[in-house]
Amino acid sequence: MEASYICLSTCKSRTPYGQINCYSLNSIGPTMELLSGPKRYLTIYLASAISSSTTSYWLNKSPAVGASGAIFGLVGSFAIFVLRHNKIVKGGVGDLKYVARVIALNMAIGLLSQSIDNWGHLGGLIGGVAISWLIGPAWRFESSSHHGRRVLVDRAPIFSLPGTKQASQ
Repeated sequence: MEASYICLSTCKSRTPYGQINCYSLNSIGPTMELLSGPKRYLTIYLASAISSSTTSYWLNKSPAVGASGAIFGLVGSFAIFVLRHNKIVKGGVGDLKYVARVIALNMAIGLLSQSIDNWGHLGGLIGGVAISWLIGPAWRFESSSHHGRRVLVDRAPIFSLPGTKQASQ
């Protein structure tokens, strides 16, 4: 959970919107770090932040500042995890509905406020989904144990690229 605290340590805001970002990061960050591991978590967070900032820079008159795009990326990453593991993890449909409601609510709030950059949110969400599809965990049961036991193996798409090897968590 060290990676979550690194991200949270940058979350010092006195504005209500900044405090909501801190709360949101504290809500989803530790869960995503547990699901993906600290290295992947930081990669997803940073890639989402870069994607958010880039999208905001291209499409908004006043580019976004803050962690909300990266947080949207973590939400997208959670959705990818649930979609990939719906046969292993129970309650996946309910989790996806919840994620969809959170995204819709935040985008609606963004439409009502001129100070909230929905382009940054959308860019972070897309970046989080894309990077999570590539590097996010893709656990599969396989019978590769000496004793005939089924073991859980990570089959993330990045591991099928030439020259990559499966990293240990």
